Parts: sequence; C-alpha cells; structure tokens
Amino acid sequence: MIGEYKLNEIYNEDCYEAIKRIPDKSVDCVYVDVPYLYKTGGAGTSDIAKRATKNKMELMGVGNLYEKNLKPSENLRIAQNKKKAKQDLLNANLSDGFDYKTFIKETFRIMKKPNMFIWCSPMQILDLMNEINKYTVSTINILTWNKTNPIPTTNNNWLSDIEYCLYVRDNIKLNDGYELKSKWYISPINKPDKDLYNHPTIKPLELVKRHLLHTTQENDIVADFFLGSGTTCVAAKEIGRKYIGFEIDKKYYEIAKDRLNGISADGQMSIFTDFEQMKMGFD
Repeated sequence: MIGEYKLNEIYNEDCYEAIKRIPDKSVDCVYVDVPYLYKTGGAGTSDIAKRATKNKMELMGVGNLYEKNLKPSENLRIAQNKKKAKQDLLNANLSDGFDYKTFIKETFRIMKKPNMFIWCSPMQILDLMNEINKYTVSTINILTWNKTNPIPTTNNNWLSDIEYCLYVRDNIKLNDGYELKSKWYISPINKPDKDLYNHPTIKPLELVKRHLLHTTQENDIVADFFLGSGTTCVAAKEIGRKYIGFEIDKKYYEIAKDRLNGISADGQMSIFTDFEQMKMGFD
C-alpha cells in the first residue's frame, strides 16, 4: 500500500486530488507526460500560457481568417471551422490544462529523493525549471525523443520532430549501461502504439523502460499522475518496478487497464509485449 492506494494498480481519479493523499517521501520516481496547455490557477494568464495558446492557434490555422484563392462559400466554411477550433482550444486551456505549481509542490513532497521525468512542451520548460528550482538545487537534464518521420508543416515553422523531457535528480544512483546513458532517442513516430491504444501522444515503451532502468532499482515505486494509455506502468511492470497510476479520463483509464492485461484498445489480446508487437508490425 501507499497511503490508501494499492501498489501495482491504476485509478480513474483526478491526479491533483489523488496526489494529496499520497504520503510524504513514499515514491521513488515520478514519470509523467503532462498536458501541454496550462490550467487557470497554474499559469493560465502568464506570458507562457498566452504564447502557448497563440502558437497552437497558428498551428491549427486559426491565426489567419481566410485562405487565398478559394470561393467565398469555401472561405465561409473554413472561417466557421476555425472559429469552432479556436473556441475548443480556449475551452481546453481553461479546463484540461496543467496546474504546474500545485503539481510540482506535491511531487517534491511525495518523492523520497528528487527523481522525476516530465515530458512537456518546449514553451513550458522555463516555467517548469523555475518552479522546480524553488524546491531543490537538483541536477536538471533535458532529454529528447527525435522523430525520423515528423508530420510536414506548411507554415513558417520548424518541423515538430523533437519532444522534450526534463529529468530532475538529487543524489540518485544511476545504473550503468552504455545504452541507457544517452540523452536522446531516435525512432519513427509511434504510430503502431497509437493504433493499438488509441492515444495521440503515446511515448515509445522502450524509451520509458530505458529511462526507468537507468534511474530506478528493482521494486522501486514509480508513479504516473497523467497516465494516458498506461505506458509508464507497463514499462515498470516489465522491468520489475512497482507502480501506481492515475488517469482522470475514463476512456484512457479503461484502455490503460486493458493494456496492463495485454488487451489493445479494440479488445484484441496478445501474448506479446508492446515492443514485440511494434517490431512484428501488428496493428
């Protein structure tokens, strides 16, 4: 048990409420992939939140009202779609974002020693590092997942071919192994797992396992408070770590629960691990 929660279980709960019920200094490692928009009450009105919203609107095509060389009726349809997309984005910014101040404070309370991975948007890095530095003088590394086949962009933007992860540690033993030490990981977009588990931002299982093998010991407790399709807990299970996970979205909670039992989002069961399925080209 960890407080009122069983280990090696996942829960369909709001992480901000659940983390408050986790005892002090009871978790060996926190591994999360956080929402890329901030929540009101965290940084909803900060410059970084405004930049994030503006950037996402531009990526969605909301920044410009009309397209060139189209008929008036087509422009009207596009404008209506963009208006809806803009409102959906603003709603998401208010309700589905990341309250980083509460989360960082509680995370440092529950960790035995600072040992945390946070996948985040590049626009969140500075705010997160500043908040983390309020609680520790730990070493912070920026790790990356470099994608070999990113989605093309049509505007004046760089390719979205890199995802960023902050790793925070203080007096943590790093396990040896040359293959574990690299700060970057190269692979194609994780489409096989996206198809298997119906989640848009799923991270490569082998990368998560590499991170945990480098920074945790057998039977350590790994916690994920934004569980998504369950990658962190699957990785922990496969390498002999204990885990606990929280996911507020009922749909993804059910997918993660099935995934831990070897069942994909479409109800298919396999005796193979996620990575074996990906190598064999299973859908």
